[in-house]
Amino acid sequence: MSWRIVYIEKADQLRLYLDNLKVIRDESEILIPLSDIHTIIVDNQQTIVTARIINKLAKYHILMVFCDEKHLPNTYILSPHSHHQSSKIIKKQISWTEQIKQLMWQQIIQIKIYNQASVLNHLKKDDKVIHQLFELGETVQLADRTNREGHAAKLYFKTLFGNSFIRDRDSLDGINSGLNYGYIVLRSTVARSIIAHGLHPALGIGHINQYNAFNLADDLIEPFRPIVDLWISILMSEQDYLDKQTKQKLVYLISNNKILIGNQKQTILNAISILIQSYIKSMDEENPDLLLYPANGIAI
Repeated sequence: MSWRIVYIEKADQLRLYLDNLKVIRDESEILIPLSDIHTIIVDNQQTIVTARIINKLAKYHILMVFCDEKHLPNTYILSPHSHHQSSKIIKKQISWTEQIKQLMWQQIIQIKIYNQASVLNHLKKDDKVIHQLFELGETVQLADRTNREGHAAKLYFKTLFGNSFIRDRDSLDGINSGLNYGYIVLRSTVARSIIAHGLHPALGIGHINQYNAFNLADDLIEPFRPIVDLWISILMSEQDYLDKQTKQKLVYLISNNKILIGNQKQTILNAISILIQSYIKSMDEENPDLLLYPANGIAI
């Protein structure tokens, strides 16, 4: 099973050599077996990537991510034919009822809020806020109609990062830039796994933006977001710059750290796959209780 996220910051060329990724830099070359690779992140706009390697990556269902001039993941290359029964599965996906979608979204938001509470508990933050988060999780309604997710986020982020912190996707301060980068890398791995299991990533249940090609990825990433929050709270402050070392640490943590899911320790990449398999089963059987999810927001 593929297990590596390969981060490419400096390379002249990425080429295919037999069934290996060949990374060429000046006079040096590195070979990485394609069977080991889950995702490749290219954070260098001068790197040349050959058509042969792109086509071979599609055969191995490897996601390639290109970063923009701000060093944020921007473009994804992934074969749409990663599952031999994708048409059959997408037809089922389209037929899922609105009722089960609303029930599943309720479940996902509850899990996210409980995982946020577990992060604060792990860091020994305010007990009162932790109790409030559990109460908010317990009162999430169908499709989160009362927006318990939003109420929980305000409490959670200010307790985790300080009262002056404001979560802003467009901000370039240390914490927000770190969260954005970690979420985007995690989102790309979720999208890759969604397609590998035959689902269409645009068909979300909570996120339904017609201009978003990854609505379902944005749905299924939610239980995993607190893991990134925990790492950023340890690695960065608002005054920090998101440097190469921090990016590499985040990529390494997503590739190698383990989390409890279904009472078993699994890498985060494996846990994402397990969640998506159980998501399909839960939706098919109209039973959200079948969803297997990370038991808390703490990577082991």
